[in-house]
Amino acid sequence: MNRASIGIEVFTSSTCSRCQKAARMVEQLLTEPGFENITWHEVDVVAEIDHAVALGVLATPSIAIGGVLVLTALPSRQQLRGVVRHYLDSEGPNHAQCHDR
Repeated sequence: MNRASIGIEVFTSSTCSRCQKAARMVEQLLTEPGFENITWHEVDVVAEIDHAVALGVLATPSIAIGGVLVLTALPSRQQLRGVVRHYLDSEGPNHAQCHDR
């Protein structure tokens, strides 16, 4: 799979105390070897409620990879790395699974 085509979305809200930590963890992960060509962006659930609902976001922070909701709570660094690595090694978004914490 072409790593440049993978995008991560971090769903946040202004009242979420853990959201900025999730965004920083994603940003830091993507500076590590093997992850640097992945793009990411922060999604404000209030501003983009239709998109968040379409993906099944019910809480923040939540993280989607390739348009698939994969994490619905603040992950540990190891969990985040593992989920992203699993996605990179899989055949695409249909193989990503939601990992609640």
